[in-house]
Amino acid sequence: MSKVSYPISVDHIARIEGKAGIEISFTGTKVDVVHVNVFEGPRYFEAITVGKPLEDAVAVYPRICSFCSAAHKVTAVQAAEAAIGLQPTEQTRKLRELLYIGDYIESHALHLFLLALPDFLGYHDAFTLGKDHPSIIESGMILKDIGADIQTLLGSRYIHQENVLIGGYGKLPSKEQLESILKRLKGIHNQAEEALEHLVSFRNWPEADGDRVHLALQPFDATYSMLGNQVSASDGETFKVDAYKVRITEQVVSHSFAKHSMYKGKPFMTCALSRLTLFRSGMDGRARELAEMYESHLDPNNPMSNNFAQAIELIYFVHRAENIVEQLLADFKPYEKRIRPKIAQAGTGVSISEAPRGLLAYTIRVDKNGVVKAADIITPTAMFLPMLEDDLRRTTEAFLQQGVKDPKVLAEKIQTIVRAYDPCVSCSVHLAEVKD
Repeated sequence: MSKVSYPISVDHIARIEGKAGIEISFTGTKVDVVHVNVFEGPRYFEAITVGKPLEDAVAVYPRICSFCSAAHKVTAVQAAEAAIGLQPTEQTRKLRELLYIGDYIESHALHLFLLALPDFLGYHDAFTLGKDHPSIIESGMILKDIGADIQTLLGSRYIHQENVLIGGYGKLPSKEQLESILKRLKGIHNQAEEALEHLVSFRNWPEADGDRVHLALQPFDATYSMLGNQVSASDGETFKVDAYKVRITEQVVSHSFAKHSMYKGKPFMTCALSRLTLFRSGMDGRARELAEMYESHLDPNNPMSNNFAQAIELIYFVHRAENIVEQLLADFKPYEKRIRPKIAQAGTGVSISEAPRGLLAYTIRVDKNGVVKAADIITPTAMFLPMLEDDLRRTTEAFLQQGVKDPKVLAEKIQTIVRAYDPCVSCSVHLAEVKD
């Protein structure tokens, strides 16, 4: 008698950024197939910028994602500058990092307070959580707002920031505007720690432990940051960003519009947990103290720990933003001119940064006239999808061995794993629809 295979089908995963689905089939306690179906189109952006002037192209790339547009903008501009041999000023670098931190604060706040905390506190969604605990949602929105306002100030708009240019900025903020941001940052320390306080109070999540390799960007100096020029792996290897295509390979899969990426032919993880696993020593102050206090919640082999890593980063980057603003105010040049791009020959530029969700890689090739001839972009979600599928397989089999076999119950439990990864896809969010 043949064994019967049972399906788990989630058409739309709840509480993630964008649209994705899950297809799992199992026989007995063995999972036969795991597919995470993701719909995003960075490869189209690569193609449509070919033939465009370099400055036009870097204005297009942030449209890949509104949620991470600052990450795409900074990384694309850095790749463009590398292609033409332009070195920005120290003030420009600091302003870009501050802009990027605004992205982190907003992204982590939205994910933790609205998408992840309902899982930990036992609520179906942020709306039901907010009815019982309105102060939690309020704290999340306070953090989200200051992150968005930092991006608006430095980028000229809330998303798809046009003020960030090759060689500098179109318009610089005033000292008064920076002082206002600094004052607000100093007033949100309690809110920044609130997500972590709630996370460590509950341990109601599926165990998904499994060996894995983490990849993260090595900061330029000893300070924990999203900017650098070398990638480190938890297997001990370090390589320059312009060698990423040798170490990280992409492949097309039939069940998803997003390509899958492999490191040395195997799945890997890249996320906030990866950054803390490899470079936690670069943190200081309250964030480092809390990371050491709750080290057991930062298990590098459990993807659910990524929520805790994001909570630690949220605390750290609020303080880091304060430090950068104070440095800027100490020697601010309000009339510093942008370095105008001068393109005399063809070139290729590579840049990797740490988007809130993990490594973001850009390669841009231009001709001697400054026209884009080729572009390559790999997003964090495309990098960690194979590892996510491995974790879903492992977790589903663990539940099956525990006797949990109802597809609806399994679907609810495994979605928490997907949310822990905090994938970013570029469509609308819907509630889960489960097929028996």
